[in-house]
Amino acid sequence: MEKSPTRTTAPVARSDEPSVNDLIDRLLDITPRFEIQGEIARGAMGRIMAAWDLHLGRPVAIKLLRRSTPRDLDRIRFLEEAQVTGQLQHPSIMPVYEIGRIRDQVGFVMKRIEGRSVKEIIGSLQRGDPEVERSFGLSRILQIFNRLCLAVAYAHSKGVVHRDLKPSNVMVGDFGEVVLLDWGLCKIISQQTRSSRSTSDRWRTVHGQIIGTPAYMAPEQAMGQIDAVDCRTDVYGLGAILYHMLTLAPPFGGKSNREIIRKVLNGTVPSARQRAPHRDIPPEVERLVMTCLARDPSERYPNAKAVVDGMEALLNAGAFSETRAHPIVVGSVDSRVDQLMSQGLAALNRQQSLLEDAALVADTLQTAQGEVAADDPPERKGEIWAAEDRLAHLEQDVNLAYAEAFTALTSVVALEPDHMEARALLCDLLLARHERAEAQGDAAEQAYFRALVAHYHDGRHQAFLDDRGSLQVDIHPPEAEVWLTRFQERARRLTPENPQPLSGQPLMIRDLPAGRYQIRATAPGHEALITTLIIQSGQSTRLRLRMLPVQMVPDGFIHIPAGTFRYGAARSSIWMPTEQALPDFLIGHRPVTVGAYLRFVEALAARDPKEAWRRVPRTHDGAGPAWTISPEGAVLAPGLGGQPGPWRREAPIVSVSAHDASAYCQWLSDQTGARIRLPTEEEWEKACRGADGRHYPWGFHWEATYTVCPETWSDALPPPVGQAPVDLSPYGVQDLAGAVREWTATLEPGPATLVAIRGGSFLTGGQGSRPAWARDVSPATRTAPDLGFRLARDISF
Repeated sequence: MEKSPTRTTAPVARSDEPSVNDLIDRLLDITPRFEIQGEIARGAMGRIMAAWDLHLGRPVAIKLLRRSTPRDLDRIRFLEEAQVTGQLQHPSIMPVYEIGRIRDQVGFVMKRIEGRSVKEIIGSLQRGDPEVERSFGLSRILQIFNRLCLAVAYAHSKGVVHRDLKPSNVMVGDFGEVVLLDWGLCKIISQQTRSSRSTSDRWRTVHGQIIGTPAYMAPEQAMGQIDAVDCRTDVYGLGAILYHMLTLAPPFGGKSNREIIRKVLNGTVPSARQRAPHRDIPPEVERLVMTCLARDPSERYPNAKAVVDGMEALLNAGAFSETRAHPIVVGSVDSRVDQLMSQGLAALNRQQSLLEDAALVADTLQTAQGEVAADDPPERKGEIWAAEDRLAHLEQDVNLAYAEAFTALTSVVALEPDHMEARALLCDLLLARHERAEAQGDAAEQAYFRALVAHYHDGRHQAFLDDRGSLQVDIHPPEAEVWLTRFQERARRLTPENPQPLSGQPLMIRDLPAGRYQIRATAPGHEALITTLIIQSGQSTRLRLRMLPVQMVPDGFIHIPAGTFRYGAARSSIWMPTEQALPDFLIGHRPVTVGAYLRFVEALAARDPKEAWRRVPRTHDGAGPAWTISPEGAVLAPGLGGQPGPWRREAPIVSVSAHDASAYCQWLSDQTGARIRLPTEEEWEKACRGADGRHYPWGFHWEATYTVCPETWSDALPPPVGQAPVDLSPYGVQDLAGAVREWTATLEPGPATLVAIRGGSFLTGGQGSRPAWARDVSPATRTAPDLGFRLARDISF
């Protein structure tokens, strides 16, 4: 995935800040000045168009948001990209000439650079293009890198972190210029540079969102630790680009973003000379690039200027002229084995590039699906159909690249059985296909690829073949008592059995059977901690967990520990679940009840009867209020206060809008002094399925009797909360698969304010149709007799 999807989070309170529409309406219409000539490139949210400036008579490039209504967060990021890029005046940063409205779209005008991206240069080197090999030897590569570092160093001096450094964002012009593009994911860290977004509280990045491109992400970025992202994060990105240019492979690769992120978080980058021993990489250059790629930010260069200083020391030493180091090439054209290795490497890297393209298209498809209703006319569905067709073609291309890589590498092994590099690359390829089959639940494919690994492996993958992995856990406080329990499936429920105590900090188990596990920890004065994890064959899992003091977890809330989890479902062989990282948060044990909501409405009625009228639940048709308020300010809810009627205090509140739910959160925040809000979609899903990838709170199989759904609940009214004790997530959160559907804080694009809804209900679901990733969207003003909400809280350490 080139950029992970970012959805808007609904604000709890209103703001007097200008809306995105207000900001865009201030822009001038500059359509008459530019003649659009055609599309140069396309991304998930926008397009780059070639154009001609009719006033100044020069070629330009114009970046446009796509025509369909984008999300407000995407539009504010787009404005910020133009504003920030326009303030960064450096020869190696793309200059912005103008921003305005073009053909009813927001766009900004840039210099048009004729040349090719570093990604294209790497691709040509992988293919063994003789002209590119002559033009881009070691010295030229280092010069390009040095100019890139100078651009990033300038941005750092202005308080801007790029946050998406990668080969496709670096252009090398036909006359030697090096230009850094795409500041759409930048982070402003000082007042020297300002934007409409950086001066707003409304559009801050939510902690826990993974922003950037996984193959080039620093570990803190892959964990979604927004506060930890600084200049050293860009240093890692610079190191990743240089590593890719030197070795012709990124620091980490994989068939999906989820796999790459897991490697970034848990793996170790092989040294450049180890990754590509045939590339004659000087030790001094290797030391520089590996320092940039240090896992711990404190061990990297502090900023890009320090990288420049180190780079210029190497260049000034004159040790890397082409008279000393020949142009970097991949093997000898006279050797059949080396030719096959070159073909295999090229196919592997083409496969990775295709998978990244597929992730972009999948993001576009998901966004487009959120904007189009099933009953919309066909002309509204063109973008969806185009994205689906593109994904199908990409899937074919990925499979073709796999076949080419497999054929080339197996041929190498056939010619030279002791070729360890070929065996290693081949096994990595097969393991990736095995993991894809595992995510899709295809047992036959898993067995096939396991057998191939057994045939070709070089001894490194015995743990995979033995179904063994390792675990390292670091828990605070260190005196905590910790138990590890493996889940067993009993009656279609994952049940932890035979807990084993662990001792020592950090906890390390090097030979652990693959499977799903639970960790439980207790410590005096702290809330008990529970989390789940997967031990995968041949892989190491690392966890860092923090227990909370009991006073930090109020009654009615459950602590969800920080870490990654599998988000979404496998929709095709190239559209896989993503790996999402979230910080610690608290979520409501159960949905908000009628009794709790009644107290809110009563408090409003005593202060502002009109506001109370706005917030009472609606009738089932949504046409009118279901509760009444007397002239004296008493709230009359049929069924409560001795009145006959359907409302029961212990039932979840329903028939309230997303605006009502947010108003309740704001009222409770005012009452308690804590920031109480609705959970995001990602938080809701993690709280439901844990970190072990299960489909339902109890496991992988639908069972109607485990929850409240149409098969088990015939009443037309919601059940009491906690009616189904088995509908319990691994963290102890209840009523997620059934009872009532729930509003979240995640907004979707569209002309109206569309809000994501999660969970099944007593009116929906059944027959396995409501797994943890299932979702609906609805206008924020709509109500339904099975639609309620639960609460969430941030944690400040």
